[in-house]
Amino acid sequence: MRASEDLSGVIDTTTAWIEWALWLGMGTGVLTVAAGCVGMALARQSENNYVARNAGYLILRGAALGIGCGVLSVVLSLLTGRSDGGTSSSPKSTQSGDSGLTDVLMWGGLTLGGLTVAALAGWGVWRVRRRRITKRRRRQALERSHDTVAAAYGDYLGDVLEWLDRPTLSDVSVPETAALVQALAAADDARLGDDVDRYQRAVAVLRTAWQAADDCARRTGLRQLPPAERSAAEQARKLLATALDTGSGGEHERRAAYAKARRLLDGILVVPPQAVAALEDGHRLALAPKHL
Repeated sequence: MRASEDLSGVIDTTTAWIEWALWLGMGTGVLTVAAGCVGMALARQSENNYVARNAGYLILRGAALGIGCGVLSVVLSLLTGRSDGGTSSSPKSTQSGDSGLTDVLMWGGLTLGGLTVAALAGWGVWRVRRRRITKRRRRQALERSHDTVAAAYGDYLGDVLEWLDRPTLSDVSVPETAALVQALAAADDARLGDDVDRYQRAVAVLRTAWQAADDCARRTGLRQLPPAERSAAEQARKLLATALDTGSGGEHERRAAYAKARRLLDGILVVPPQAVAALEDGHRLALAPKHL
Protein backbone atom coordinates (compact mmCIF):
# COMPACT_ATOMS: atom_id res chain seq x y z
CA MET A 1 0.00 0.00 0.00
CA ARG A 2 2.81 2.35 0.92
CA ALA A 3 4.68 1.55 -2.30
CA SER A 4 1.55 2.25 -4.32
CA GLU A 5 1.13 5.63 -2.67
CA ASP A 6 4.81 6.46 -3.28
CA LEU A 7 4.48 5.48 -6.93
CA SER A 8 1.35 7.56 -7.27
CA GLY A 9 3.16 10.52 -5.72
CA VAL A 10 6.08 10.16 -8.12
CA ILE A 11 3.66 10.01 -11.07
CA ASP A 12 1.78 13.08 -9.82
CA THR A 13 5.00 15.03 -9.32
CA THR A 14 6.32 14.03 -12.73
CA THR A 15 3.02 14.99 -14.35
CA ALA A 16 3.08 18.36 -12.63
CA TRP A 17 6.62 19.03 -13.84
CA ILE A 18 5.68 18.03 -17.37
CA GLU A 19 2.65 20.33 -17.21
CA TRP A 20 4.81 23.23 -16.09
CA ALA A 21 7.37 22.45 -18.80
CA LEU A 22 4.62 22.50 -21.41
CA TRP A 23 3.28 25.73 -19.93
CA LEU A 24 6.72 27.29 -20.16
CA GLY A 25 6.99 26.00 -23.73
CA MET A 26 3.74 27.73 -24.64
CA GLY A 27 4.93 30.92 -23.01
CA THR A 28 8.20 30.68 -24.91
CA GLY A 29 6.24 30.16 -28.12
CA VAL A 30 4.16 33.27 -27.47
CA LEU A 31 7.27 35.32 -26.69
CA THR A 32 8.94 34.00 -29.84
CA VAL A 33 5.95 35.01 -31.95
CA ALA A 34 5.99 38.45 -30.32
CA ALA A 35 9.73 38.80 -31.02
CA GLY A 36 9.13 37.79 -34.63
CA CYS A 37 6.39 40.40 -34.98
CA VAL A 38 8.72 43.07 -33.59
CA GLY A 39 11.44 41.96 -36.01
CA MET A 40 8.96 42.09 -38.87
CA ALA A 41 7.95 45.63 -37.92
CA LEU A 42 11.61 46.72 -37.79
CA ALA A 43 12.24 45.04 -41.16
CA ARG A 44 9.29 46.92 -42.59
CA GLN A 45 10.73 50.24 -41.47
CA SER A 46 14.20 49.46 -42.83
CA GLU A 47 12.87 47.54 -45.88
CA ASN A 48 15.34 44.75 -45.13
CA ASN A 49 14.15 41.55 -46.80
CA TYR A 50 16.69 39.39 -44.98
CA VAL A 51 15.49 40.51 -41.55
CA ALA A 52 11.87 40.15 -42.66
CA ARG A 53 12.48 36.57 -43.80
CA ASN A 54 14.17 35.63 -40.53
CA ALA A 55 11.37 37.28 -38.56
CA GLY A 56 8.83 35.25 -40.51
CA TYR A 57 10.66 32.03 -39.70
CA LEU A 58 10.79 33.07 -36.03
CA ILE A 59 7.02 33.62 -35.97
CA LEU A 60 6.39 30.24 -37.54
CA ARG A 61 8.70 28.45 -35.09
CA GLY A 62 7.15 30.24 -32.11
CA ALA A 63 3.63 29.41 -33.30
CA ALA A 64 4.55 25.76 -33.81
CA LEU A 65 6.12 25.58 -30.33
CA GLY A 66 3.20 27.30 -28.61
CA ILE A 67 0.47 25.35 -30.37
CA GLY A 68 2.31 22.04 -29.97
CA CYS A 69 2.86 22.55 -26.26
CA GLY A 70 -0.73 23.70 -25.84
CA VAL A 71 -2.11 20.62 -27.50
CA LEU A 72 0.13 18.32 -25.43
CA SER A 73 -0.83 20.17 -22.26
CA VAL A 74 -4.54 19.71 -22.94
CA VAL A 75 -4.08 16.02 -23.76
CA LEU A 76 -2.01 15.44 -20.65
CA SER A 77 -4.50 17.33 -18.48
CA LEU A 78 -7.39 15.26 -19.79
CA LEU A 79 -5.50 12.04 -19.20
CA THR A 80 -4.53 13.14 -15.71
CA GLY A 81 -8.12 14.06 -14.93
CA ARG A 82 -9.37 10.64 -15.98
CA SER A 83 -6.68 8.92 -13.90
CA ASP A 84 -7.55 10.97 -10.83
CA GLY A 85 -11.24 10.29 -11.27
CA GLY A 86 -10.69 6.53 -11.30
CA THR A 87 -8.42 6.39 -8.20
CA SER A 88 -10.00 6.18 -4.77
CA SER A 89 -6.91 5.46 -2.67
CA SER A 90 -5.47 8.99 -2.75
CA PRO A 91 -6.40 11.39 0.02
CA LYS A 92 -9.17 13.87 -0.66
CA SER A 93 -6.89 16.86 -0.13
CA THR A 94 -4.34 15.53 -2.61
CA GLN A 95 -7.01 14.96 -5.22
CA SER A 96 -8.33 18.49 -4.71
CA GLY A 97 -4.86 20.03 -5.01
CA ASP A 98 -3.97 18.03 -8.09
CA SER A 99 -7.30 18.90 -9.69
CA GLY A 100 -6.78 22.61 -9.02
CA LEU A 101 -3.26 22.50 -10.47
CA THR A 102 -4.53 20.59 -13.48
CA ASP A 103 -7.29 23.14 -14.08
CA VAL A 104 -4.84 26.04 -13.87
CA LEU A 105 -2.44 24.38 -16.26
CA MET A 106 -5.19 23.40 -18.67
CA TRP A 107 -6.80 26.81 -18.85
CA GLY A 108 -3.41 28.49 -18.92
CA GLY A 109 -2.43 26.27 -21.83
CA LEU A 110 -5.65 26.99 -23.65
CA THR A 111 -5.20 30.73 -23.08
CA LEU A 112 -1.63 30.74 -24.33
CA GLY A 113 -2.60 28.56 -27.27
CA GLY A 114 -5.36 31.00 -28.14
CA LEU A 115 -2.96 33.92 -27.88
CA THR A 116 -0.54 32.10 -30.14
CA VAL A 117 -3.22 31.43 -32.73
CA ALA A 118 -4.37 35.05 -32.51
CA ALA A 119 -0.79 36.27 -32.95
CA LEU A 120 -0.33 33.97 -35.92
CA ALA A 121 -3.56 35.20 -37.49
CA GLY A 122 -2.53 38.80 -36.89
CA TRP A 123 0.83 38.13 -38.49
CA GLY A 124 -0.92 36.58 -41.49
CA VAL A 125 -3.17 39.62 -41.89
CA TRP A 126 -0.20 41.94 -41.51
CA ARG A 127 1.77 39.96 -44.08
CA VAL A 128 -1.08 40.18 -46.62
CA ARG A 129 -1.33 43.92 -46.01
CA ARG A 130 2.43 44.27 -46.29
CA ARG A 131 2.41 42.37 -49.57
CA ARG A 132 -0.23 44.72 -50.93
CA ILE A 133 1.73 47.77 -49.82
CA THR A 134 4.91 46.39 -51.40
CA LYS A 135 3.06 45.67 -54.62
CA ARG A 136 1.62 49.19 -54.70
CA ARG A 137 5.03 50.74 -54.07
CA ARG A 138 6.58 48.59 -56.82
CA ARG A 139 3.88 49.69 -59.26
CA GLN A 140 4.31 53.34 -58.33
CA ALA A 141 8.08 53.10 -58.88
CA LEU A 142 7.54 51.37 -62.23
CA GLU A 143 5.01 54.00 -63.27
CA ARG A 144 7.48 56.76 -62.46
CA SER A 145 10.18 55.05 -64.53
CA HIS A 146 7.71 54.49 -67.36
CA ASP A 147 6.55 58.10 -67.26
CA THR A 148 10.14 59.34 -67.26
CA VAL A 149 10.93 57.59 -70.55
CA ALA A 150 7.59 58.52 -72.12
CA ALA A 151 8.03 62.17 -71.09
CA ALA A 152 11.60 62.27 -72.42
CA TYR A 153 10.49 60.89 -75.77
CA GLY A 154 7.52 63.26 -75.86
CA ASP A 155 9.78 66.25 -75.11
CA TYR A 156 12.10 65.17 -77.90
CA LEU A 157 9.27 64.91 -80.42
CA GLY A 158 7.95 68.33 -79.37
CA ASP A 159 11.30 70.13 -79.65
CA VAL A 160 12.23 70.74 -83.28
CA LEU A 161 15.83 71.64 -82.45
CA GLU A 162 16.32 68.44 -80.44
CA TRP A 163 14.72 66.52 -83.26
CA LEU A 164 17.10 67.99 -85.85
CA ASP A 165 20.07 67.04 -83.67
CA ARG A 166 19.05 63.35 -83.80
CA PRO A 167 16.29 62.83 -86.36
CA THR A 168 16.68 59.04 -86.50
CA LEU A 169 15.07 58.84 -83.05
CA SER A 170 11.72 59.47 -84.78
CA ASP A 171 12.42 57.25 -87.81
CA VAL A 172 10.79 53.85 -87.30
CA SER A 173 12.77 52.43 -90.21
CA VAL A 174 15.76 52.48 -87.86
CA PRO A 175 15.74 49.19 -85.87
CA GLU A 176 16.54 50.85 -82.53
CA THR A 177 13.71 53.37 -82.96
CA ALA A 178 11.28 50.64 -84.02
CA ALA A 179 12.21 48.66 -80.88
CA LEU A 180 11.61 51.77 -78.76
CA VAL A 181 8.14 52.37 -80.22
CA GLN A 182 7.24 48.70 -79.67
CA ALA A 183 8.56 48.82 -76.10
CA LEU A 184 6.47 51.92 -75.38
CA ALA A 185 3.34 50.19 -76.64
CA ALA A 186 4.11 47.04 -74.64
CA ALA A 187 4.69 49.05 -71.44
CA ASP A 188 1.44 50.97 -71.95
CA ASP A 189 -0.42 47.69 -72.38
CA ALA A 190 1.21 46.07 -69.33
CA ARG A 191 0.37 49.11 -67.24
CA LEU A 192 -3.34 48.49 -67.76
CA GLY A 193 -3.12 45.01 -66.20
CA ASP A 194 -2.59 43.86 -62.63
CA ASP A 195 0.52 41.74 -63.26
CA VAL A 196 3.32 43.75 -61.65
CA ASP A 197 6.02 41.29 -62.74
CA ARG A 198 4.96 41.62 -66.37
CA TYR A 199 4.89 45.41 -66.04
CA GLN A 200 8.36 45.37 -64.48
CA ARG A 201 9.74 43.37 -67.40
CA ALA A 202 8.07 45.71 -69.89
CA VAL A 203 9.49 48.81 -68.20
CA ALA A 204 12.97 47.26 -68.08
CA VAL A 205 12.78 46.55 -71.82
CA LEU A 206 11.53 50.09 -72.41
CA ARG A 207 14.41 51.71 -70.52
CA THR A 208 16.93 49.60 -72.41
CA ALA A 209 15.27 50.37 -75.75
CA TRP A 210 15.19 54.10 -74.99
CA GLN A 211 18.88 54.17 -74.08
CA ALA A 212 19.83 52.19 -77.19
CA ALA A 213 17.71 54.31 -79.54
CA ASP A 214 18.90 57.60 -78.03
CA ASP A 215 22.57 56.57 -78.18
CA CYS A 216 22.17 55.46 -81.79
CA ALA A 217 20.47 58.73 -82.77
CA ARG A 218 23.14 60.84 -81.08
CA ARG A 219 25.92 58.91 -82.78
CA THR A 220 24.24 59.20 -86.17
CA GLY A 221 23.09 62.82 -86.06
CA LEU A 222 22.62 63.99 -89.66
CA ARG A 223 25.34 61.77 -91.07
CA GLN A 224 22.81 59.48 -92.73
CA LEU A 225 21.92 62.30 -95.15
CA PRO A 226 23.81 63.09 -98.38
CA PRO A 227 26.10 66.13 -98.09
CA ALA A 228 23.71 68.53 -99.91
CA GLU A 229 20.72 67.50 -97.81
CA ARG A 230 22.80 67.58 -94.63
CA SER A 231 23.82 71.15 -95.42
CA ALA A 232 20.18 72.10 -96.01
CA ALA A 233 19.13 70.50 -92.73
CA GLU A 234 21.86 72.34 -90.82
CA GLN A 235 20.77 75.64 -92.40
CA ALA A 236 17.15 74.86 -91.53
CA ARG A 237 18.18 74.31 -87.92
CA LYS A 238 19.74 77.76 -87.75
CA LEU A 239 16.60 79.29 -89.25
CA LEU A 240 14.42 77.47 -86.76
CA ALA A 241 16.60 78.70 -83.91
CA THR A 242 16.04 82.23 -85.21
CA ALA A 243 12.29 81.63 -85.50
CA LEU A 244 12.13 80.45 -81.89
CA ASP A 245 14.18 83.37 -80.54
CA THR A 246 11.57 85.98 -79.70
CA GLY A 247 14.26 88.56 -78.93
CA SER A 248 16.14 88.34 -82.24
CA GLY A 249 13.61 90.05 -84.49
CA GLY A 250 10.02 90.86 -85.22
CA GLU A 251 7.22 88.41 -85.77
CA HIS A 252 7.43 88.83 -89.55
CA GLU A 253 11.13 87.86 -89.60
CA ARG A 254 10.48 84.86 -87.37
CA ARG A 255 7.67 83.67 -89.61
CA ALA A 256 9.86 84.11 -92.70
CA ALA A 257 12.68 82.11 -91.07
CA TYR A 258 10.25 79.35 -90.14
CA ALA A 259 8.78 79.22 -93.65
CA LYS A 260 12.23 79.00 -95.24
CA ALA A 261 13.26 76.26 -92.82
CA ARG A 262 10.18 74.24 -93.72
CA ARG A 263 10.95 74.61 -97.41
CA LEU A 264 14.53 73.44 -96.86
CA LEU A 265 13.34 70.40 -94.91
CA ASP A 266 10.61 69.52 -97.38
CA GLY A 267 11.56 66.26 -99.07
CA ILE A 268 14.53 65.71 -96.76
CA LEU A 269 13.09 65.05 -93.32
CA VAL A 270 9.54 64.79 -92.02
CA VAL A 271 9.03 67.09 -89.03
CA PRO A 272 7.13 65.27 -86.23
CA PRO A 273 3.55 66.54 -85.81
CA GLN A 274 4.24 67.30 -82.16
CA ALA A 275 7.09 69.63 -83.13
CA VAL A 276 4.94 71.35 -85.78
CA ALA A 277 2.16 71.88 -83.22
CA ALA A 278 4.63 73.27 -80.66
CA LEU A 279 6.02 75.69 -83.23
CA GLU A 280 2.80 76.88 -84.80
CA ASP A 281 0.55 76.89 -81.73
CA GLY A 282 2.99 77.56 -78.94
CA HIS A 283 5.14 80.12 -80.78
CA ARG A 284 2.54 81.63 -83.12
CA LEU A 285 4.43 80.65 -86.27
CA ALA A 286 1.56 79.08 -88.24
CA LEU A 287 2.12 78.99 -91.99
CA ALA A 288 -0.39 79.44 -94.75
CA PRO A 289 -2.17 76.21 -95.76
CA LYS A 290 -0.13 75.86 -98.95
CA HIS A 291 3.05 75.36 -96.92
CA LEU A 292 1.52 72.58 -94.83
